[in-house]
Amino acid sequence: MITLVLTALFGVYLSRFYPLTGIYQPYWIGAVLFVLILALGARLGKSRPPAQDRTAPQDPQPDSQEIVIDGTNVLYWDGEQAELSTLCIVVDDLRRRGYAPFVFLDASSRHHLNDTSLTEKSFAKALGLPQARVRVCPAKTEADAFILKFAREQTLPVVSNDRFGDRHQQTRGLKLVKGIIARGKPIFDGL
Repeated sequence: MITLVLTALFGVYLSRFYPLTGIYQPYWIGAVLFVLILALGARLGKSRPPAQDRTAPQDPQPDSQEIVIDGTNVLYWDGEQAELSTLCIVVDDLRRRGYAPFVFLDASSRHHLNDTSLTEKSFAKALGLPQARVRVCPAKTEADAFILKFAREQTLPVVSNDRFGDRHQQTRGLKLVKGIIARGKPIFDGL
């Protein structure tokens, strides 16, 4: 709104030097149309939901296979920078394949994403999962211990590129699924 007011004031100022009639009239009409189009575009842009907002969380289908995702690891599957969109792509793909994911994240994931306001609830909303399927592990702990303990107790596969070398005993007998993002789609090894 302020931008429109300032633009109008600037137009009034310019009209003192370039009258609204005569040879300048087409330019004034073009300028007014340009400003209106920009204003309309700005309004349309504001009415869209934020990129992280997803549809209402959906409970898994009764026949879904459960799977555990090392969320902090998956954030980096599409490059050097952590991206929540990468985790969303993996969660969505697994759900399309009939899996019901549990996502575990290190508390530091918020810092990796440069958004310390993220909570379990906001991660769950961004991922389109019920909050009960997303766990942010306590600060100063590694999610690995929680991931492996949960997967072992529930006999579930784990999606992660982590080798869990320091926890070799805990990974024995677990199915580990590795993956990458290629051209915006996940490719899994071991699924």
